[in-house]
Amino acid sequence: MRMQIFSLAFLLTISFLNISAQPDQSLIKNNAPNVFVDCRGCDINFIKEKIQFANFVRDRKEADIHILFTSQRTGGGGREYVLNFIGLNKFNGLNDTLKYVRQESDSDENNRQKLVHIIKLGLINYVAKTPIADKIKIEYSTDKKKSGEVNDDWNFWVYRIGLNGFFNGSKTYSQSYISGSISASRVTADWKIFARLWSNYNESNYNYSDQTITNIARSQRLSFSFIKSISEHWSAGLWTSGYSSIYSNIDIAASIGPGIEYDIYPYSVSNLKQIRIAYKLDGTYNKYREETIYLKIKEVLIQQELSVSVELVQPWGSISSELRGTAFLHDFSKNSVTLDGRISLKLFRGLSLTLDGRYSAIHNQLSLRRQDANLEEVLLQRTELETQYRYFGSIGFSYSFGSIFNNIVNPRFD
Repeated sequence: MRMQIFSLAFLLTISFLNISAQPDQSLIKNNAPNVFVDCRGCDINFIKEKIQFANFVRDRKEADIHILFTSQRTGGGGREYVLNFIGLNKFNGLNDTLKYVRQESDSDENNRQKLVHIIKLGLINYVAKTPIADKIKIEYSTDKKKSGEVNDDWNFWVYRIGLNGFFNGSKTYSQSYISGSISASRVTADWKIFARLWSNYNESNYNYSDQTITNIARSQRLSFSFIKSISEHWSAGLWTSGYSSIYSNIDIAASIGPGIEYDIYPYSVSNLKQIRIAYKLDGTYNKYREETIYLKIKEVLIQQELSVSVELVQPWGSISSELRGTAFLHDFSKNSVTLDGRISLKLFRGLSLTLDGRYSAIHNQLSLRRQDANLEEVLLQRTELETQYRYFGSIGFSYSFGSIFNNIVNPRFD
């Protein structure tokens, strides 16, 4: 009897709390549009907290508005975000696109404030057609700063200097790593110019019994690229670089070559879809640290590369894939073919699938040293080894079900 009374009291309490909260929630739940935010890495809790005139749902099948995010890097080191507002159900056919740029100097807080502002602007077009439109207040904030032409003293040039490193260890093992880079870039609608110098040093020490085994890997690279916009579909470029690597048996390698690219879709819609076909031709001078398996200590090579890249971002998911083949002109049997890709699909309500993989068929390891690697070099990966293939793959899926509404933000014990 006591248990029955306790159960009845518990149910009455829950019912009372639910009824008390209903008036505030029902207006939004019953009249506001359902919104699905399709953005990897966005602070969804912050968006829900700042935008309270929409129902944020967890699946696009339940949405009246699908906000599809895409982004691309800008010449100044920031990112341009494109928000595609896709009308569904009662808003079917009512679509819109808004953009904003996150500068490299913007903080995370500044960026998420910008993001919320753009989402609000995009949603107004839909909310205005719902019963909650009467609850929306629109204000205009006047900028007291004088507007005028913006002068760029740097003429679109951006310079970066980077230095980073880490160290870790235990009683029997220690590792230290340091890398540095200097780069300059200039990106306009007509030209992309990049120059970069990069170097790294990685040292590992293993203590076994009274013996210490040390593994050192270092590499350097200097590269330049000049890319010219020809039309909405065509581009051409010139690349030159210098390279050194202990692992690859390269004392010094210098290359230069042109390339041309055709995009089936206009570059102006590259944030949503690209099918690019590119061809490059490189002349390379290699000087090896040790004699190679082909009895070479230095040589001049000409290599060609053909690639096809596909990138699609759609409401049902995204596809990113590239098929790339290379061959040396003096011997076409010295070649490689690589296929890599990532597919992320929203199969049906609540279920999503992600596939990621790469496979390379390799027949062009001309820099392999003639001397066989010993066991220590193999285990510590000090030198590149002969192989005919490399592969990688992953698969993942997630399924969610239950209430379609998730407007509540509760950060306790997060």
